[in-house]
Amino acid sequence: CFRFLPMKQRSRFLYRYRCAVDTFFEKKTFKMAASVKLTLVHGSQKHHIDVCVPEDEANSALRVEHLALVAWKATGVPVQNQRLIYKGKSLKDPEKTLEEMGLKDGVKVMMIGKKHNPEEEAELRSLEEVDRAQEEVEKKLAVISDELEGMEKGFLEEALVTEALPKLERRIGMSTEELMKMLEKLDSTIIQEDHNDAKKKRKSVVQRIQVLLDRCDNLLTRTRQLKTKSTL
Repeated sequence: CFRFLPMKQRSRFLYRYRCAVDTFFEKKTFKMAASVKLTLVHGSQKHHIDVCVPEDEANSALRVEHLALVAWKATGVPVQNQRLIYKGKSLKDPEKTLEEMGLKDGVKVMMIGKKHNPEEEAELRSLEEVDRAQEEVEKKLAVISDELEGMEKGFLEEALVTEALPKLERRIGMSTEELMKMLEKLDSTIIQEDHNDAKKKRKSVVQRIQVLLDRCDNLLTRTRQLKTKSTL
């Protein structure tokens, strides 16, 4: 046992222990901060790239997302358009480390994907703004749904339910109005005929907004039914 060792042996032990710990962390830090040199194959082109951890993420492990960003700079293909493949496996998860995926110095990674022209990039940015806005409305509707469910299950006193229902109706109405304005914006957004990615993006956003509008109708119906019950 350590406490029964003579003082000199204790000191020698502690010194060696500290040296071992320092060496371990030095190696660990070096390993995490090291870069990886890869060959990126995109079509008929080969790019020799150096994947490093960004300065603001010092001591973090190299991840797939770091590789994707470097690939974007090298080829001009946006991250969302990339499909990175190593030894037949798709590197889908941006949080996976390169070490976990088996990537090391000198290996070849294949990338499939195409660039967007500036006009389509502008269209996609505009569509992304609408997409983020509809996600915020979706969160609001989730809160309304939870509140309404609590009232339906009798978790709130009847007097408070009577007071809360008109407010819920107004909030649902405001969300419906927000979604309708989004549809109007999407309808007025001009997308070039050959911009297929932008057309697909608009279609998917429109579909999500329509689902949320149906949810608004459902919430409004439930609210009015509860209002009718509370007046009986």
